[in-house]
Amino acid sequence: MKLGIYIHLPYCLTKCPYCDFNSYGVGTDFPEEEYTDAILKEIDMQGQVLENKKISSVFFGGGTPSLFKPSSIEMIIDKINSYVKVKKNTEITLEINPRTVELEKLKDFKGIGINRASIGIQSFSDRKLKFYGRNSSSEDGRKVLDDINKSGIRNFNIDLIYGSTNETIEELKDDLRISLEYGSTHISAYCLTIEDGTQFGYLYKKGMLKLPDDEVLSEMYTLTSDILINNDFSHYEISNFSKTGRECIQNLIYWNCDTYIGFGAGAHSHRKGSGQMADWGKRWGNKKNPGRYMSTVMQNGDVAEFTEQLQREDSLNDRIMMGLRLSDGIDINSFSKYYNADFNCDKIDYLFDDGLLAIDEGKLKITREGRIYSNLLIGKVTECVSLLN
Repeated sequence: MKLGIYIHLPYCLTKCPYCDFNSYGVGTDFPEEEYTDAILKEIDMQGQVLENKKISSVFFGGGTPSLFKPSSIEMIIDKINSYVKVKKNTEITLEINPRTVELEKLKDFKGIGINRASIGIQSFSDRKLKFYGRNSSSEDGRKVLDDINKSGIRNFNIDLIYGSTNETIEELKDDLRISLEYGSTHISAYCLTIEDGTQFGYLYKKGMLKLPDDEVLSEMYTLTSDILINNDFSHYEISNFSKTGRECIQNLIYWNCDTYIGFGAGAHSHRKGSGQMADWGKRWGNKKNPGRYMSTVMQNGDVAEFTEQLQREDSLNDRIMMGLRLSDGIDINSFSKYYNADFNCDKIDYLFDDGLLAIDEGKLKITREGRIYSNLLIGKVTECVSLLN
């Protein structure tokens, strides 16, 4: 069984108006030492969960983890190492934003074991960056990618967002073209999503945020896939593309509903169930507020804000929702063998006839043509799976 470790570092220079992650715009004034100490102590408190386990990946997310000093990140890696051996081939990812690192800092990150970077470029268009509320410029994006290549970190992801107000196809093409110039092994291209509780969510409800229509967004999605596939990337997940063997291991753990343990304010965890003796797994999440999280940990308190014992239906729905995001799809036999559930595909024959769904070598998949309707298709499949006694 694969096991991933997630470390949440919630501080950012500024809060982006589209972001609904547990992050806080604080500039450079944040309690790095105190927060790091809390992470170290939480790992000690949960150490028995890690002992004798094989770690597949460690992922530092945020927030903006690259605001932290390499020495702080190193202490966390060393603490994990004190409970379970982090091997040389274990994927250790750090999320990086432009203007938070220079070349020497990147070299230091590599020196402490960071072997994969995920860089929040979002766009190489200054117009789009301003719209997204980013505090970086296109020049900053190019510089951090130049420095990444000089640092020796060979495995790196570029994050892009499309779907901004008045965005043109040419702007998207430029973002993809420039990303490819830097030799990235992985590209995540997300359509802008409007989330409740964000500044963009407020503006959208007020009718103050005009976005491209669905037809234009579909064209952008298809164009992104075409360009990246033609440049030897695999479209292995709805919004993610990689070179062969460079898929994000941590994200595959999420999408395959494997076990991951999260540490830090608002971090979520999931234990995969055995399917035996009504064990369908468990999920839990930490207190979101960093101050409350730190004070609770340092007082030896329980940092969990919620804990949920999963039922068979929860586990099945999670498997459908997450597994159909992947190009590999879901093993049809798992419905009956693992969940004792029946999949009646007759109800959605028209989706197969229209080429939106397919069954290939025993795997149920959303086709390339169907991916622009993925949310709808996942819902339709869920409706066709029923639990048996």
